[in-house]
Formats: sequence, structure tokens, C-alpha cells
Amino acid sequence: MKNKLLTLLVLLLPLVIKAQDTEKNFQLGFTASPNIGWARFNDAPSTYASKSSKIGFSYGLIGDFGFARNYFFSTGFAITSINAKTEENGGFTEGSTAATRSFDIQYIEVPLTIKLKTNSVAERSFYGQFGLSTGFNIKAKSDVKTRTATVVTDDLKNQSVDNDNKVRLGLVAGAGVQWDYNENSKFITGVTFNNGFTDILSKKPSIRNSYLALTLGVLF
Repeated sequence: MKNKLLTLLVLLLPLVIKAQDTEKNFQLGFTASPNIGWARFNDAPSTYASKSSKIGFSYGLIGDFGFARNYFFSTGFAITSINAKTEENGGFTEGSTAATRSFDIQYIEVPLTIKLKTNSVAERSFYGQFGLSTGFNIKAKSDVKTRTATVVTDDLKNQSVDNDNKVRLGLVAGAGVQWDYNENSKFITGVTFNNGFTDILSKKPSIRNSYLALTLGVLF
């Protein structure tokens, strides 16, 4: 009986070791990341221009799934606000107007990326990340201020964007540091660039939004 148990333990030992390695290569955590968003026009007349960047925010879950040593499939589920300001300028000729629009668009964002990490040295490791961002529009609002060369003719707040696209795709590139707090907990600090390549509106003009985020998170 003892011999049978010993044989069974020997046979199960590789599976136990593999399970432990798999556990170490999977981590789930939380992220809360402020961002700076902006919009750009694509194939639009020169009277359309990006006015300025605006502050946004992202929060949600992140997960790193290891498939080889130091190689991870990184994904998540986050609520991300991308805000931006644009201007449509009529040139201020007689009777013309200019409109400044402040977009506030919120997405459910699911990144699909590959993350490469270095070995941990002095309780920290560095990472690089690249992949695709998929977003699903859940709110689209805008403030619109219309003016002539001398006076403001209209100032509308919190208007619904009726012709917004419901899906957003973007390219993700990021880098940062993963700090080892203990064996199971890691802190993340980094920078992530998300470059949108689909329009935020379903009709012309073609406008695309992007953002640069300070990536903050904790993995367990």
C-alpha cells in the first residue's frame, strides 16, 4: 500500500509543479488610470481643427495570463472616458460662425495585448506592451459653443451625440515597471498610448480620438 501511494505521489508531482507554475503565471487585479485625450480630424477641410486636450479617467479590472516565461496575454475590462475639444471655424467672414465642441465619450474597453516582462531584479521588473484596444460606446455627450467674430450666439451643455459610433478600435503601446510588494501582490506604474483608428462619429467629418494614460494598478 505504501509503495502504491509513493508511486502515485511521484506520478502526481509533475502535475502539482505545473499547476503551481500556472498559478504564478496568472494574476488578476485592478487599475485606475487618469488620461489626457484629444481628437484629430481625418480628411476634413482646413476649417476643422483639434482645439485642445482634456482630462479623462479609466478604471476596472486587468488580467495577465502567462503562456511562456516572461510572455503574457494581457486583457481587462475597464470603463474609460476619452474627452477632447474640437473647433469648426467659418473663418469669421461676414455672417459666418465658429463652433467649439467638447466631447465626453465613455467606453467599455477590452484590451487584447501581448505583454513582455523582464526577470525581477531588486523587487521590480520592467514590461512592454502592444496590441489592440476594443471599445463599446456607452455614453456620448458634448458641449457646443457657437460664436461670431464678436459675440457668443449659443452655449449648449451636456448635449447627446446622436450620430456617434458604437464601436471604437485602437492600437495600444505601453511600458512601465511592476513592483513586487510581496509574493502575491504587484504594483504597476507605467505609461500607455492608445491611438484610435476608427471614427467617433458615423458621418462626416471624420474625427478620431486618442489618449495618453498614466497606468496605475495592482495585481494579486
